[in-house]
Amino acid sequence: MKVLFLLYFGMIYIFGLAQISIQEKPSENNFISGEQLKFNLNYGWFNVGSASLQVSDTIIEDKDSYQVEVSGQTAGFLSLFAKVDDTWGAFIEKSDLLPLVSYSDIEEGNYTRRDEVFFDKQRHRIRVDKIRRDKKKPTKYYDYEGNMNDLMSGYLKLRNINFNALRPSDTISFKAFYDEIFYNFGLVYKGKRLLKFKIGRLMAHEVQPILPENDIFRGQAPITAWISADKDQLPIKIEARMFFGNATCTLVDYKNIKFAEDYK
Repeated sequence: MKVLFLLYFGMIYIFGLAQISIQEKPSENNFISGEQLKFNLNYGWFNVGSASLQVSDTIIEDKDSYQVEVSGQTAGFLSLFAKVDDTWGAFIEKSDLLPLVSYSDIEEGNYTRRDEVFFDKQRHRIRVDKIRRDKKKPTKYYDYEGNMNDLMSGYLKLRNINFNALRPSDTISFKAFYDEIFYNFGLVYKGKRLLKFKIGRLMAHEVQPILPENDIFRGQAPITAWISADKDQLPIKIEARMFFGNATCTLVDYKNIKFAEDYK
């Protein structure tokens, strides 16, 4: 169960690496409402789960917004021992691609939890509500400066980064709020390569996050991600070296993306 969670988190974590300050919101997005992406999650040679990501239109707080949602479930042998059905999502204002509300619904065996995070952009304050086993915990507040993203708004910004303006070894800095913690991370651009993936052979941008010391990932650059070097800039694959083995998250299907036909 912990392995599957780390794979899910690794996927949305890489999406969130786009929370950068080096560029403003472009005049045109590289994504559209209606997009659907599907991923396989593997631990070693074993398929342990699947995940899907979709973008849709919505209105929240009277503001035109996107809803970005990632859902993940166990699969194969792991589902016999640890059934997982998790959802992470956010409502993101279209005008600036900043979050209004983010949420997560976690169901792992008999364990359930729901988190809701409200971003007050005017007061620069975050409100966190947590429910554990149908019991609401005390509300917590966090103040911040400047703009603040969650992982889902970071995903949308990842799709808009002008990778062609970067050179190998360039570092992008960003800040994030996740699970009641403010993070300051970096993302190193490694260049563009022609590689073979599940969806075919294509050019891809390679990036590696700079991570703080932890007891989960192994080595100085334990996570590598590849993003399609085309107008859609889809997250194609993530590889993570952990102390207890290697894990991968691979794009296996996509529909309704902006510039390319559906995968067949």
